[in-house]
Amino acid sequence: MSAKVLTRGAAAVGAAAVLLGGAVLTSGAMLGAGTASAAGSVAAGPVPADPVTASIEHLGDVVLYQSGLQVYEVAEVRPAENTSPPADELVLRRVHSAGDGIPGAPRFAFVGAPLPEAFVVAQAWEQPGVPSGLIVPADPVTLEQLPLGENLRMVSVLAGPLGPFAGAGMSTPYLG
Repeated sequence: MSAKVLTRGAAAVGAAAVLLGGAVLTSGAMLGAGTASAAGSVAAGPVPADPVTASIEHLGDVVLYQSGLQVYEVAEVRPAENTSPPADELVLRRVHSAGDGIPGAPRFAFVGAPLPEAFVVAQAWEQPGVPSGLIVPADPVTLEQLPLGENLRMVSVLAGPLGPFAGAGMSTPYLG
């Protein structure tokens, strides 16, 4: 088990605890204690593989995906229609576990209002590749934009990069 994996897991749990207002603090404390002892044994030599060590190695990602965070990856970047000056839009698709989705695609975690399985959103003007603004639902398979419903939502990224994520932020109802 490498210290890099433990650091990523600890940072991920820390990020989840910050985003959820400490709701994952108990899990974070357990991982923090396990990280310290495991990191000490890594310095002393390799740790033989056992079920407990293997479980701790993946605990960070498991906690993130089961904590209520809505995790999305950038599934596609495409030119936005009817914009001047020309701009790109992002298509984000929900990721349900660390092994799902496109390897290496930027991922964002959101807390707040429920989001659809996939959606189209503009990029932040100052930060290319960062989703920001009103979302439009999309088909999770074809990534085609769906009709805008009555339940309008928006997303904003508040911090990033954060742990394994390119950014973390909020999803809220769109008020106009």
